[in-house]
Amino acid sequence: MFRDFRKISPRIFWLVTLAALAVLLTVVAVPQWLSKQARLEVLRSHVAEIAQIAASVVDGDLHRQLLEPANYTPDLYERTVAPLVRVHSADPEIFYVYTMVERNGKSFFVVDTAASSKLKTTRKLRPSAYMEPFESIDAEPDPDYLQRIANGETYVYPTFQRDVYGTFLSGHTPIYDSQGRYSGFVGVDFDLKYYLAQEASFRSILYGSLAGAVLIALLIGYVVARYHFHVQDRIDEQYRISIRDELTQLLNRRGALRFAREALGTQASSYAVILVDIDDLKGINDIYGHAAGDEFIVKVAETIRGSVREKDICARMGGDEFLIFATGCDLDASTEIARRILGKVYAHDGASGRSHFGVSIGICVAVGANSTFETMYRQADEALYKAKTAGRNRFVIFDPLAAA
Repeated sequence: MFRDFRKISPRIFWLVTLAALAVLLTVVAVPQWLSKQARLEVLRSHVAEIAQIAASVVDGDLHRQLLEPANYTPDLYERTVAPLVRVHSADPEIFYVYTMVERNGKSFFVVDTAASSKLKTTRKLRPSAYMEPFESIDAEPDPDYLQRIANGETYVYPTFQRDVYGTFLSGHTPIYDSQGRYSGFVGVDFDLKYYLAQEASFRSILYGSLAGAVLIALLIGYVVARYHFHVQDRIDEQYRISIRDELTQLLNRRGALRFAREALGTQASSYAVILVDIDDLKGINDIYGHAAGDEFIVKVAETIRGSVREKDICARMGGDEFLIFATGCDLDASTEIARRILGKVYAHDGASGRSHFGVSIGICVAVGANSTFETMYRQADEALYKAKTAGRNRFVIFDPLAAA
């Protein structure tokens, strides 16, 4: 498993995983968020309806009388709060039901159902006294909410509130007397215990969905990265095959040109091009057969490979021509490579007991960074031609003075 995991590109894995995760999280989280907002709006509408029901049962004329402390009597208070007590007793999800009046931008309690002995509730509530100033638990989310209520709007808090009794949502609705005059407002604090429990279950679903999205994104990232690795590996394999000679497994002409030009960018002190050409390969094929010719080609390739440094570039440029491109290789080192190749080739030839088995070698050494592969190759080829015309089985070094 871990070996397989190493056969992927980490960059592709994380890019695909993050892209898939972004899509999946959007698919999962956006509907969940929209659903949560919809549930909250349904809750706020429900609280608004309860507040409106509570306001509808209040006797506006009695309530208007209570707005003036001079009119207060226990009997007036009880008659005013009585219908609200019935509404409160009928709904166990209600914390508080009360009325308020605004004076100079500040709210004061008028009646509170918690103050009535007729209230039927299991909650331990602290009643607010008549004309007790209202102290907000939190900063008011909407500074002009009192004016909005006075203008006839049913106002429900946009956020939850918390106190020692729990978490609740408040809704406020205006009260009007028989002449249509604004006479304070009703407030309802609705218990959110059931709602929060429901939301907790939805959160569990959300977290499970998010965890699933992460796992799926990781799986997608792995599958895509694994596929990309295999595709890239096949491409690289085909490229490696395309730059290798099938018979000798040396570089071919394409591979030699690529790596030689890269080597020229290393800014070495000197460069050497050594061309090795099999003497009369056609004669070998004609006399001993193509199998013997291929066998000798492979032996020459092995000899070249065993006569150079590991960093030197070795290639089969054609049917009977081989190339050695060596960086940091001076004239002495180049001629030593040529002598080594000639000695080993003839050792192979002596062991086989066959004639016509020889090679000719042309050498070009360039000093400095101004050399081009094409120029060095042409000069080595001129030296190779001179080696062949001089009797073969030898090496010749390119002489720039003689060429001039």
